[in-house]
Amino acid sequence: MARVWRQHNPEHADSGVILIWDGKVYCWKNILRAPQHERPRVIAVDTEENVFIAESGNEYDGAKCWVVDDDDSHRTRYSELQ
Repeated sequence: MARVWRQHNPEHADSGVILIWDGKVYCWKNILRAPQHERPRVIAVDTEENVFIAESGNEYDGAKCWVVDDDDSHRTRYSELQ
């Protein structure tokens, strides 16, 4: 999903992170910012396809932290969305 978005938006192909919510890309940011700016369960994908998940917190106050998703089962589920 992030790879396809970058292919369609070449100006952002080599930088930043793609943010995904509810199975859809909703924005690009130049850097992974404070988790409080995103709701829990947002997925961020960088240019090297490292995956980060916003965890804890709530929709009003935002997430509490970004967690590196190094679990192969999660990575497999993410790659199935592409």
